[in-house]
Amino acid sequence: MSFEAWLAFTLISAANIITPGPAILNTIRRAAQLGFKQCLPTIAANAAGLAVAGFACAFGVAAFVLASEWLWFLFRWAGVHYLAYLGLRLIFVRETLDLGQSASAPPSVSARTLFLEAFTLAVSNPKAVLFYVAIFPQVIQPDAPAGPQALVLVSTYCAISLASLTTYAALAGVLRARFLTQSRYRGFRILSGMLLLGFAGKLAKE
Repeated sequence: MSFEAWLAFTLISAANIITPGPAILNTIRRAAQLGFKQCLPTIAANAAGLAVAGFACAFGVAAFVLASEWLWFLFRWAGVHYLAYLGLRLIFVRETLDLGQSASAPPSVSARTLFLEAFTLAVSNPKAVLFYVAIFPQVIQPDAPAGPQALVLVSTYCAISLASLTTYAALAGVLRARFLTQSRYRGFRILSGMLLLGFAGKLAKE
């Protein structure tokens, strides 16, 4: 893989990653609720999920799923249902805003819960799989070992995702301290839920 191919992959990946989607929305929501530091498991889990999906694509698992109509149907609708579940939960489940008044107070949401939530969202998002499947054949050299190339590409993609989500979370953490109240957070959750339902609906039509 040439440097030019890697650079093109990096630029395309950055444009794809920074565009607001479910992962960014979920990260902003958790950072607004809990603060930047407690949101770190969400950021790490998203990168871990993208890494799993990326290596699966690089080594042909995703190609096998895409080649099977019923497997792709199941995978796509699993993503649709999970997005819809998150959206409905945001709208109908009340959640207390954690303003972090005490540094010694335990987090209102466990790191395990945050990690599993974001990881499931990342690995069940067909958009990420389709992006990998579309772009990998353009940059991976078939006459060179796939493993090292996949490691470089997936690491690059995950690094950009980490930087993007960290930036979004940091901004949300700053804004929550200055502007966020329980009622505003409730409104933000409802809006976020509606957007996630919109993402699910769009995915269901494709």
